[in-house]
Amino acid sequence: MPTTLTTAEVAEALAALPGWLGDADRIQLRILVDGDEADAITTEVMRAADEMDHHPVIDRGPGTVTFTVWTHSAGGVTDLDVALARRISALLHAAGVSY
Repeated sequence: MPTTLTTAEVAEALAALPGWLGDADRIQLRILVDGDEADAITTEVMRAADEMDHHPVIDRGPGTVTFTVWTHSAGGVTDLDVALARRISALLHAAGVSY
């Protein structure tokens, strides 16, 4: 089972992940996108998450998509969550999404 990160370790990881917020319980990124773009981004993120066998919670609102990541079985944020956050950020960057 993955080991949870301390609050300091999460803060250090988030310093290298612009736009991401959170603590040792969960990390989260909210982006502003329209419907068609949100569909495409969500599809790409889920494809990448499937490859990692780790899945974010994705909440869609009017003009927004929020990605929330934590490891349920560990009860908080682990290295796997940080790796998924990096992957999500890279996908968004490649798609030209600013946040």
